Amino acid sequence: MGKQDEKVIHEKAGSLARISSASALTSTVLCLLTGCLSPIAMHRAVIEYDRTVSYVEADLLLLNIARARHHRPVHFTAVSSVAATFDFRTNAGISGGLGPAPEAAERALNLQYSATVAENPTITIVPITGEEFTKRVLRPLDEDKFEFLVRQGYDINMVLRLMARGIAVEADEGPRLLFNQPSQGEGYVEFRRRLLHLASLDEQRKLHVGPVMFEESQTVRTSRPPNPDEVVTALEKGFRWEGDIEGKVHTVRRKAVGRLLIANYDPSRLSNDERRRLHEEAQRYPPDYVMVDIRTGFPGGDYPFHGSVLLRSMNAIIGFVARSIEEEPETMVSPDPRTGTVARNPAKTLEIEESSSKPNGYEFSVQFDDRHYSIRKFPVSQGMVPSWNQEAFAVLSNLFQMTVTDLTRYPTPAIAIAK
Repeated sequence: MGKQDEKVIHEKAGSLARISSASALTSTVLCLLTGCLSPIAMHRAVIEYDRTVSYVEADLLLLNIARARHHRPVHFTAVSSVAATFDFRTNAGISGGLGPAPEAAERALNLQYSATVAENPTITIVPITGEEFTKRVLRPLDEDKFEFLVRQGYDINMVLRLMARGIAVEADEGPRLLFNQPSQGEGYVEFRRRLLHLASLDEQRKLHVGPVMFEESQTVRTSRPPNPDEVVTALEKGFRWEGDIEGKVHTVRRKAVGRLLIANYDPSRLSNDERRRLHEEAQRYPPDYVMVDIRTGFPGGDYPFHGSVLLRSMNAIIGFVARSIEEEPETMVSPDPRTGTVARNPAKTLEIEESSSKPNGYEFSVQFDDRHYSIRKFPVSQGMVPSWNQEAFAVLSNLFQMTVTDLTRYPTPAIAIAK
């Protein structure tokens, strides 16, 4: 074998070694690319879909306010599912020669690789219609929803300005109704002042909002005392037995959770009979009535109030916000002189701006009938505080979510949109 042949063999061996090394490097790079792209793409997709769906729901709620502004029927659509298929593809290649070449640069090996991600989403939307949903939208909200929102830390004044259609104040001549409606004049002003009084007590941590807890009892006459199995069964159900000396008259007692109460005192300090009477009084009214008892002799008692807050439906809340845009705007109301300091008291419950063009600095904005309806990031009306509008819209959104319930329980024709 000549020296020339040996040189060729050595060059081919070197080329093969370089190709092997390049192949290994290419495989490693492709694995790293695929491994990195997969979680990054998934992370971005999940975040973006969640952000988009949340903005769609907010815009639909704002759109229905715009519809109600023009006395059009409201209509809701929900995104029930988002299914996305990701196609990760990688391509690799090696260019270069095995044989001898006059220049060293011509014998160099070039690595060529690329990675692509293809996304194919399918979005399913469900028109929210039917008798069940319509009843839920038109039916007045119950006290449980009000208590739930107040427990989350939302301003009680804000929650009640959205949820309450009025207050029934008990008087000697009968209940006096104060409606949450600016056209009612003095009745509306007093309604707002009553809410401000509750808000002031709440800011001072002097307001109790919760169910009335009491003990109910029932006397039972038997010819024998209960046996151990009966006693255990009663205890498991929350009852307890108390018998007389002869064992013929027994009293069955159980702790009960009563109706919701807003008060300026702790109901647990009252006697059991008083707490039971409060519950029985509240039981005379439907679940959309929330009892209020602001008594003299306790904080804020110089402005007493005994009666009920009347809650309204989701449809009525949307109509109230829509009318406040122009048809029936809310006005500034100052607290009663007997009320303490109130930190937040804007004129508008929820400021929706109507304009011919989309404003700058908006949080949400929709177009309806050549007009734009927007919620700004920072309010522009006098008396509005920076975060009030966003919080009030969040309360409205939460109320709607509690009204919609589980869409899977009520079959509705779905619409699938494939991208």
